[in-house]
Amino acid sequence: MAEEAPRRSFPAKSAILTVAFVLVIQVSALAFTYFIAPITVSSGYSYSPGGGSAVGSATSALILVAGAFVTTVVAVWLIKKNRGNVFTWLIFTFTSLALFLMTLLTTSTVAAYFLEPVPSLILSVSLSAAVTIAFAFITRVPKLYVAAPIITGLLSAEVGSVFASTIPVLTALLLAGAFSVYDIYAVFRGPLKQLVNTAPAQALTAVTSRVGEFTLGTGDTIFYSMLPAIAFLQGVSATAQYNVPLALATMVAIDVGVMITLFLLSRSRMLPGLPIPMALGLATLLVLMFF
Repeated sequence: MAEEAPRRSFPAKSAILTVAFVLVIQVSALAFTYFIAPITVSSGYSYSPGGGSAVGSATSALILVAGAFVTTVVAVWLIKKNRGNVFTWLIFTFTSLALFLMTLLTTSTVAAYFLEPVPSLILSVSLSAAVTIAFAFITRVPKLYVAAPIITGLLSAEVGSVFASTIPVLTALLLAGAFSVYDIYAVFRGPLKQLVNTAPAQALTAVTSRVGEFTLGTGDTIFYSMLPAIAFLQGVSATAQYNVPLALATMVAIDVGVMITLFLLSRSRMLPGLPIPMALGLATLLVLMFF
């Protein structure tokens, strides 16, 4: 995904609001991870399609990047064929499904700490349905588009937390690096720029977060939250000792990268949102982990 600004002068207020928005997502992801990680750590569950080895981790990252590329190409093709309504329907359907499932997973995990199984399930299903219905209502009423970042931000925090808790560390780090490289291609040479410029506003509202003068792709905000959550989990064992200092340092590095990217947007209408924040975040995480 990419970040976009409609004017060239640097809107400092919008930039501060955007970074604050990212910070809220990151803190929310850490809170979700606090409850989700003990379950995934104790169960030993991890998701890596290519396996847990270095080669398997690289393969998993490439598979997911290839999936993103194919999805974007298909979306552009649908729009060129005047099937923008089909594209919008697909985006809405898959985003709604992801939102419901991620909210159900997150709320059920958190509620399980405080409630019995049946009340926990009822509460989780009710909240997940309410969030999904709110998403449907907001994305279908143009006057309410301004509230869409609340939902897309929630989804970003949930996905970032789940990714950090279930994807092996090496796979997750390679995934962040691979998507950063792909983001550069997608924005400057690939189909993403064309998609952003031609896609229906309703569809874009479902997969982006507009804060003031800037628009962040949901893919970007997922990675912005995933990396601090990964840092948060380094050193976690059965005693659940979370690495708060590493998470905070990684978070600050990413947010500085976001601010730099937003500043550069005063000289460009569209830039990839991942390379600078991920470069700073990954460098900080790796340096503090190993040195």
